[in-house]
Amino acid sequence: MSDGGKPPGKSPLLSFLDVQSPVFRPLWLRVVIVGVCALWTLVEFSNDSGFWVLLFGAATVYLGYQFFVVFDPDKGDDT
Repeated sequence: MSDGGKPPGKSPLLSFLDVQSPVFRPLWLRVVIVGVCALWTLVEFSNDSGFWVLLFGAATVYLGYQFFVVFDPDKGDDT
């Protein structure tokens, strides 16, 4: 059976969710992403939306951990 000419590797959805991608190498981008998630968590908290507070709060914590604790900006460097 043919694979449709797609190269082997990650599916587009999985590569979209890869927070260890070299796209996130600039520090300013990681700070902005975590800051926006944190800000939106506060917006939902002020609106008493418990589900969304939990969702965006978890995303903020996860992204903060991934971007500032385990992220290696030199990983994936082709030079």
